[in-house]
Amino acid sequence: MSKLLCAAALAWTLPLAASAQLDPKSKSVPAPKASASKAAAAADAPPRDYASTSSSPVDAAAGPATRALYKRLRSEYGKKIVSGQTSDYFAELAVLSGRIPVVRAYDMQNYSPHNPWSEDWSAMEDGTVKAAIDWYAATKKKGIVSFQWHWFAPTGAVLRTSTFYTKEAGGFDVTKAVAEGTPENKAVLRDIDAIAAQLQRLNEAGVPVLWRPLHEAAGGWFWWGAKGSAPLLKLYDLLYDRLTNHHKLHNLIWVWSEPKSSWYPGSEKVDIVGYDSYPGNFDYSTQKEAFDKLYKLTGGKKMVALTENGPIPDVDACLADDVKWAYFLSWSKLVKEQNSAAHIKATFAHPSVVTLGTK
Repeated sequence: MSKLLCAAALAWTLPLAASAQLDPKSKSVPAPKASASKAAAAADAPPRDYASTSSSPVDAAAGPATRALYKRLRSEYGKKIVSGQTSDYFAELAVLSGRIPVVRAYDMQNYSPHNPWSEDWSAMEDGTVKAAIDWYAATKKKGIVSFQWHWFAPTGAVLRTSTFYTKEAGGFDVTKAVAEGTPENKAVLRDIDAIAAQLQRLNEAGVPVLWRPLHEAAGGWFWWGAKGSAPLLKLYDLLYDRLTNHHKLHNLIWVWSEPKSSWYPGSEKVDIVGYDSYPGNFDYSTQKEAFDKLYKLTGGKKMVALTENGPIPDVDACLADDVKWAYFLSWSKLVKEQNSAAHIKATFAHPSVVTLGTK
């Protein structure tokens, strides 16, 4: 989500003002614009080879359920587009569209140990992990669980502010966080270990997860991207190693949402690359330039997803332009505010869009 979101606008009704959920009204990540010459060149380009993606997850020890989910996504990739929505507004979208999205995205933010929405700065059990486990079971394991982590600054800052934002992070310095043995480094490890415990709950329940940490890093509006790509990449490596090797969490499919090549952690540690798309209300363009950039970045070896979106791209146009997103994932109530009811219904009824069936 973008730097303009207001943390308190969608606060859950939990004790102590609960969650720093974000105001979708202000979400604004401009889409790149393709030039006429690029559009002409694209028209002459050969079809993409969607089957050339990596045949297995980057985690060699990935469990059977994780491998099955990866195989499922890969089997659909280039043929159909999987539907998705944040947990916030999920039920409402199912009513609007008449069909149930496949991917449901949750957030680990309140499990952060230095939570500014708790009076004593402690982590908050808001029921999110249990909700994800229960929903997955209710779908008979046909639904896909995704988690992002709006990581509250591990130290400092001010109560009741959204401390994942650089401007509200109290000066927390990611360059110090990746320097072994510093207080900031110890705080980061503490936080990762706390989130690992929640991911382990999902693992023990048999839930594979599309895991999307450290998103939109190059924007600089989150503390993890505030000091440039070098410390961010070190933090990603630390996170990957800590979860995969130290905690032995093998239920994760690693999703990276940042198209700038100098910020890419590397194909050996990323399963899916994504773009967060907010071109403006009712703009159903395919976001081809972003897709092309990510496809080129990975040499076509990684699935490319619309990891957040306001408007849902026109499916027929996506198919015609050879922009076959692995999945889209609409953000909160923006799905209603930035898409017409007719467009939502047509999208979810499209034969090339995968859903969990009618509501």
